[in-house]
Amino acid sequence: MLTRCLMALLLISNVGCSSFYTDISSLYIQNKPNRLVPVQNPEITSAFRIASNLKTVKNKNMAFDLKSYQWKKRLLLVFAPAENSPAYQKQMQLFQAQQAAFSERDLLLVEIFTEGRSRASGKALDEADVAKVRSRFQVSPQDFRVILVGKDGTVKRTDSKPIEAKVIFNEIDAMPMRQQEMRK
Repeated sequence: MLTRCLMALLLISNVGCSSFYTDISSLYIQNKPNRLVPVQNPEITSAFRIASNLKTVKNKNMAFDLKSYQWKKRLLLVFAPAENSPAYQKQMQLFQAQQAAFSERDLLLVEIFTEGRSRASGKALDEADVAKVRSRFQVSPQDFRVILVGKDGTVKRTDSKPIEAKVIFNEIDAMPMRQQEMRK
C-alpha cells in the first residue's frame, strides 16, 4: 500500500494530474457525503500530505495573478516582441545595477515576450497568463511598452520607448504610499 502511495506522490509531483486521487482512492473511507477521510495509517497519511502540498506549490508556481501582488508589490511590466528586440535590450541596460533600488521600492520586474519565455523576477510565466496580462493592458504582440502598476493595482505610468530607471523611481517616490513607506 505504501508503494502505491509513493507512486501516486511521484505522479502528482511530476505532472500534477488529478489521477493522483484515483490512484489513492482506496486509501480513503467515506465519512460523510462528499467527505473522504484517510485510512488511519501514519505512513500513508504523511505521504498524502506531502503529495497535496506538492500539488499546491506546483500550481502556485505556474499561475501569475496580478491581483496576488495588490497591496504587496509594485509591478514594472516590460512588453517586447522578443528578448533580442532593440528597445528591450536598451531598457534592460537602463535597469542594470538597479536591483537594490527595485527591492527598496517593492518593485517586481515582469518581462512579457511574444516570442520566447516571459518571466516575473526571473521565474517563467505560463503562456495563458502572458496572454491575460497582454490583454489586460491592451498591448499588441509587436509593441514595446513599459507599464508601472502601483500597489493599489492601477496603472501609474505607461511608456512606449525605453525609460531611465531614475524616472520610474522618481514617479514611485512621489506616490503617497511610497512617502508613507519612507517615513517608516
